[in-house]
Amino acid sequence: MKRMILGAMLSVMVTWVFAANDWPDTHPCTHEAIPLTSENQVVAAVECIYQGRVAKVEKQNGTNPPWFYRLRVLDSSGRIKEVDIHPQTGLPINKAEREAVYEALNRRG
Repeated sequence: MKRMILGAMLSVMVTWVFAANDWPDTHPCTHEAIPLTSENQVVAAVECIYQGRVAKVEKQNGTNPPWFYRLRVLDSSGRIKEVDIHPQTGLPINKAEREAVYEALNRRG
């Protein structure tokens, strides 16, 4: 009986952990499968999101995720935007920035 209860609890915990990732199956702009596996895929994703060119890529240490990309993007109006990007999703780490990206992508159709 104890094993059944322990097994059920473990199953619920595993489901909760995987649901907490909240990742789409594909990148919303490039439609590449997630997780992204290369720096080139992340650069392509960011260029698609911001409709610009990536000017600089740096790997940074973090806590959640343990590391991330900090990219400088030259947008179509000539401005430089610095964004912190999750290495597996190719999406901004900052929740407000991520929501703005989804909103902009929805407007583009």
